[in-house]
Amino acid sequence: MSNQKIKFVFFGSDAVAKSALVAMARFGLVPSEKADVAVLVSYGKILTKEVIDSFPLGILNIHPSLLPKLRGPSPIKSAILEDLEVTGVSIMKLDEQVDHGPVLAQEIIALSPQVASEAQLREALFEKGAELLARVLPEYLGGKLVPKEQDHTQATYTHKFKPEDAFLPYLEWASKAGEFERKVRALSEEPGTYSIIPTIRGKKRVKILKAHVESNKFVPDTVQPEAKRPMDWQSFLRGNPLM
Repeated sequence: MSNQKIKFVFFGSDAVAKSALVAMARFGLVPSEKADVAVLVSYGKILTKEVIDSFPLGILNIHPSLLPKLRGPSPIKSAILEDLEVTGVSIMKLDEQVDHGPVLAQEIIALSPQVASEAQLREALFEKGAELLARVLPEYLGGKLVPKEQDHTQATYTHKFKPEDAFLPYLEWASKAGEFERKVRALSEEPGTYSIIPTIRGKKRVKILKAHVESNKFVPDTVQPEAKRPMDWQSFLRGNPLM
């Protein structure tokens, strides 16, 4: 069965889902309006049993973690924040619980969460997920691949991050350098890492878009003051000397 003949309904509701769909198209997977199987990526809603059961072969999910690790809404961000050496993608068959269903296939990606930004990691994971789905879907539809139940005793969970999770207090830049650098890679895009900088012109709230660790101290690379365009850290300091 060639990928061009495979028909599936697609569930997705945001930019993450769109990027996954684009990646799937590169591997010959194009959705249809009616099919026996569906694919779900970053849909944002829990589907009812009636919807799941309406597809004779179920709904498959491209989940960007090695399940049962990192279940929930933020596996990519959490892989960075937890400083994991490796992560990967799982093709899972949906059931009524969150990220709980049996797994068809998994694969590790080469890009490490210890060096990647959330955007870089997301692109790599869904590129691998699309490739893996294209590879296993014909076997699954042909009855040659049976999903395997997860080891639920090994499950870990993620949560949705709030703006306060992305605050990087200036006085803790030295003591939490590694943690803050990971937060910038994981959270700068959403909900947006920021700090309050004490300058001779008063306290300045700035978004921190890129950063690194140098001599065990957190150092911004690119920042964005309120109502201003992004700029490099040294340019900000020239106009706003620190107290």
